[in-house]
Amino acid sequence: MKYLCYLFAVLVTLVLFVPVASADWEDNFDSYVLGSGLHGQGGWAGWDNDPAWDAYVTDIYAYSAPHSVEIIPTSDIVQEFSETSGKWVMEAWHYIPSGSTGEQFFILLNTYTPGGPYAWSMDLMFDSDAGTVSVSQGTGVTSIINDQWVEVMVKINLDTDTQEIYYDGTLLDAIGWSGTGVVEIAALDLFSNGGSTINWDDCHLWYDTSALQPATWGHIKTTLQ
Repeated sequence: MKYLCYLFAVLVTLVLFVPVASADWEDNFDSYVLGSGLHGQGGWAGWDNDPAWDAYVTDIYAYSAPHSVEIIPTSDIVQEFSETSGKWVMEAWHYIPSGSTGEQFFILLNTYTPGGPYAWSMDLMFDSDAGTVSVSQGTGVTSIINDQWVEVMVKINLDTDTQEIYYDGTLLDAIGWSGTGVVEIAALDLFSNGGSTINWDDCHLWYDTSALQPATWGHIKTTLQ
């Protein structure tokens, strides 16, 4: 009986020390009506809750069929979060056709409230005129890959206030996270600075458990012997 009580206590302790994280978030835009605006759907809203900055569901391109979201020259569409600790990964896929012009942005903010205040952690700029992808807060720059789906991944460590930005699987830059703001993941912003239309699909924010080493039942029994 004492052994069972001790075993129960160990299991409870293990459970208590499992890091608690908010739920993962993802959106592949497939559940939305074709041609509909994102504003007011799935937690999306135009910048400052203004529907004038809307983006639209399309089936012209899709990383996972049938839909993606079309970021047109006037789009500035936001998804809010409230993560304040731990390691997180933001992943999204984009398609930029040859012949595109102007600037498009994939933005992560550590402070965002409609009407302000705001604080930017990372602006990944796609400058089709220059043919480059660059990190506004850092020094990373590379060439745009056109006419195919390309992954953007940002590994965010709120515990160390750092981030790593990857483009097409290659590290583009490693910089601080909060800057003059706070240590929080507050929002994703898909923004066009008048650039021609591009598409995003399969956006996903998840809690990174890769550093955890969960104990096996065999290890627990060995520990108790």
